[in-house]
Formats: sequence, structure tokens, C-alpha cells
Amino acid sequence: MVVCHVYKYRGTSPVTMDDLKVFACGLAGVAGAYVLVKALSGPNLDFIPTLGSPGMVMSYRGVFRYLFSAKESVRVFSGPRYTNFFRFIQEGYEKYPNAIFKVPGVDRWNVMVTGRILMEEVANAPESELSFYQSINEFLQTGYTAGWRIERNPYHAGVVKTSMTRNLGTLFPEVRDEIIAAFDEVLPFQGKEWLTVPAFDTMMQIVCRTSNRLFVGLPLCRDPDYTKLNVEYAMDVIIAGQLINMLPAFFRPTVAPLLSPRKRILRRASKHLTPVVAERFAKEANLGEKYTDRPNDLITWLMDAAEGADRTVAALVERVLFVGFAAIRTSTDTFTHIVYDLAAYPHHFQELREEVQSVVQKEGWTRASLNRMYKIDSFLSESQRFHGIGTLSLGRKVVKPEGFTFSNGVTLPYGTYLHSPMWSVHHDAEIYPDPDTFDGFRFSKLRKTEEVGSAQYQVITTSLDYLPFGHGRHACPGRFFAAVELKAMLAHLVVNYDVKFVNDGPRPANQYMASACLPDSSAKVMFRKRQV
Repeated sequence: MVVCHVYKYRGTSPVTMDDLKVFACGLAGVAGAYVLVKALSGPNLDFIPTLGSPGMVMSYRGVFRYLFSAKESVRVFSGPRYTNFFRFIQEGYEKYPNAIFKVPGVDRWNVMVTGRILMEEVANAPESELSFYQSINEFLQTGYTAGWRIERNPYHAGVVKTSMTRNLGTLFPEVRDEIIAAFDEVLPFQGKEWLTVPAFDTMMQIVCRTSNRLFVGLPLCRDPDYTKLNVEYAMDVIIAGQLINMLPAFFRPTVAPLLSPRKRILRRASKHLTPVVAERFAKEANLGEKYTDRPNDLITWLMDAAEGADRTVAALVERVLFVGFAAIRTSTDTFTHIVYDLAAYPHHFQELREEVQSVVQKEGWTRASLNRMYKIDSFLSESQRFHGIGTLSLGRKVVKPEGFTFSNGVTLPYGTYLHSPMWSVHHDAEIYPDPDTFDGFRFSKLRKTEEVGSAQYQVITTSLDYLPFGHGRHACPGRFFAAVELKAMLAHLVVNYDVKFVNDGPRPANQYMASACLPDSSAKVMFRKRQV
């Protein structure tokens, strides 16, 4: 059973998936009335083909089943089990190519956009017409779970895209140093023995420390309590956001703060971050231009970009914590998938090791040398294609008052939520031959066919055929850092360790809840120092 690190009100015991089911059922009566209101007041989407029950209320009757009930999952392809939500999307992708259809969510219809032409229009639409930020903020309930300042002014996205990306080469030695230290600490080998560890928790520790080396630097990135609170926050925000989304809007101001981890985590984070941020503000005020030894990290970059009410100690503490959440949770899920794929397809190990050793012998460990590791890049790309952490991409909300009109004449009214079915695209045989076979070198083979200077098949390159980082105006600004971090961790792993499943078992099945595709967070894997 999956244990989610959401804490019960006035308690300390972790909330389990069974608790979430009880909570969801307890909301059913209120949600029923809420659904009726939403059915009458939400955008009229009757003209769009429906996957699921034909009537809106009938569709909502099944929402909790296909969000939480394993009994309701079905086998769409051989392999893991999928929720009804996933099945509806796959059926729609096959039935309505190059078109639009809808599936029910917890409190609204979700419109799916398929086909390159329509997807391109979504990807390139301005924020004033199709809003990425409103879509993600309502999914996470950012105001309640992270803070209203963050929801209203996401300036950190620009900082991540510019300052962080620009400094990756300079700061790579620190990234590399933290990867070595983190692996050594969480995998404390004494000899040649195999060490059994919880995969997800172990990878999260490594990702958290590595990310925070760039965010807050030494020694805080190695502080056990700071690492723990980052881990808890990364878990809690997602769960709290989904619970809050189950609440009728008029209940949220009262109930949402009780479900949100924000105040609890901020109190703990402030003990660590407030002295650090306050000291930098003080040095800046006292030294002015003579403050030349400013640390080159996220805190400094945010200080440089923040203005007005966002440029206070409390506001920056809140912002640093949120950037950490965004980086740590997604990269942990991705790297856990990668570890499972290495153990499931061990025939990749030798070629990966040979590539890393060859490149490092010539160029050392640098960001530039990572770019020469085509097979490492390819393995990451294929893992994200095959086991992406979500089944949807290009999430947007229609915010143009008169609606958004596609080139095919379809107009989605104001307030409509839309996505594109990423999993279906990534498993489309017309795009990826033999799509249900994991080929870790799929993309490195494709790179041999591209023109000189092209970056088409690199993991950081987004396209309508490869959507883990989105595409278009709102492609993930942190993908450059994520790629460097993930490739550096993967390269370090393959040259220093062997990995396998307990009892040489199969790859743990993915966990599907609504549109999320998560690695099994309870599975264990075995590591040992590489036997040379």
C-alpha cells in the first residue's frame, strides 16, 4: 500500500491511500450537489464528443472509481493496469484523430486535443487566450498549497529559465560533487554485498540533495531536517492539491488551509532559510557594490529578480521552497523510473558504461561532456517516453472571454480545460515503430539520421511527438537543469553500481491515478558496488 506523507489534522501519522478513499467517499454527498451546480454553471461542452458516460452527472458517478479503485482498472495493452480515465483517453485518441473529445474529471470536463495541427495551435497560443498558469495553479491549488504570491507572480519561472540555465556549466562541479556524496551516504556499502533499499525514497534523497546544492548551497543542502522537509513538501503538495480540488469552491477558504502542508512546512523551512536569506539582505544593504562574494545560487538569483512585496525574507523563503518542490518531485519520479528500467533491461548497462568511461577519459566530468553521452541521453529520453510521469501534456485553460477558436472551426468556451494525450502520442506506432518495446538506444539511433547540428532527438528538445517537458510557449523552463541532473546521476550510477530487483523479480507496475503515471513508491531494489 502506498503511504502518502500528508499529515492528519492535529496529528502526526501519515495518511494512507485508504484514508484518501474514506475522505473521498465522505465528500461524495457534498460533491453530488456541487456537480449539479457545475453542470449548470460550467461551460457548455455538449457539442464535443464524450468518452465515458453520456450524461455529465452519470460520468461523475464513476469519477471516484476510476481515480481510486484498482478493481475498476483495465488492461488496455499487455503489461500494467490502467485506470478507466486512461482507457477513455486512449479510446478517444484512436476514435477521434486530429480532432477534439472530452472525458470527465473530478469537478469538470477535460477536453482532449489531438493531431499535430490542433496541438500546435494549443502550444503556441498566447497566455491571454489559453493559460498554462491558471491550469497548473488550479491543479495544484497553488494559492493554498504554496502561497498566493507565488500564484499571482510566477517570476521564478524566468529565473529558472535564464539564470539557472546560464550557470549550469559553471556550477556543474558542485552538482557532480553532491551526486557523489549523496550516493555514498544513502548507499553505505561495506564490501561486495548487495544492499536492498526502498527505491523511491532513496532516489528522492539523492535528487533532493543534488537539487538543493544549486538552490541553497552547502551546508544546508546536506542538513537532514531540511532534506526531510523538502521531501515531505514534495509529496504533500500534490496530494493536498487533489483533496482541495474535490472540495466545492465555497468550502475551500475554510477547509483548504487545514489540508494544506504550507504553514507547517514553512515554519520548519524558516528555521533553516530565514537566517541565510536575512544575512544576504543585510550584507547587500551594508556593503552595496562591495558585496562581491555573493553565493551563485537560486537564492541570489531570486533576490536579483524579485521586486516589491516579493523581495522580502519571508517571500523568498516561500519561493525557494516552491522551486524545490517543482524540481524535486518530478525528477524523483523520473529517476525512479530510470532505475527500474535499468534493472528491468540490464542489457543496456555495458554500452552505457563504455560510453561514459570513454567520454570522461577524454573530457572529464563537465556539462559539455554530458552532451557527448548520446546513449545516456537516449536512455533518459526513452524512459520518459515509455514511462512518462503523466499521461497528458499541454495543459491549458481557456481564458479568452469569447472562447478559443481552432482552425477547424471548433470554439472552446471560456473556462474550458484542455490537454493533449501524451501517453497516446508516445505509444503511437506511426510515430515510434514498435512503441510498446523499451529500447534505451532508440533516440541515439535516431540521432545518427539527423542533420549535422540538429538537436531534434536530444532529451531537452520538445516537439509535438515528444512531450514530457511540454512544447511551445510554456515548455518546461527547468528542463535544462533537470536533464543535466538526471544524466549526471544516471552516468554516475552505471559506472559505479550494479542494480537489480529483489529475487530478480519483474519491473514494479506503474501506479495510475487519474492522469498520473507514477513509479511504484513501495518497491525495493538491490544495489552493489560495480564488480570490475
